[in-house]
Amino acid sequence: MFWTYYVICVIYCFYQLFTKYQERYNDGMIGLNPGLDAIMVIALAWLLAPIDFGMTWIRWYKEAEEARRRQNVLDTKDFGDEKIF
Repeated sequence: MFWTYYVICVIYCFYQLFTKYQERYNDGMIGLNPGLDAIMVIALAWLLAPIDFGMTWIRWYKEAEEARRRQNVLDTKDFGDEKIF
């Protein structure tokens, strides 16, 4: 069971690692290699994956809450002082 959890965490971490590298360093830099990051993924994947997943969930929740607040502000501006029962 531990090995299954570890393999899932490693796959998740490598996926996140390489997608971030593609986003940030896609301008053709020569010699860019995520080697040290890959070593840390292998050593700490069991810890990094749940932390990253939790932080991602928190970010999504904050963005949704902010969108909800913005929508409420827009709704009150459109209708003025009307009361909703």
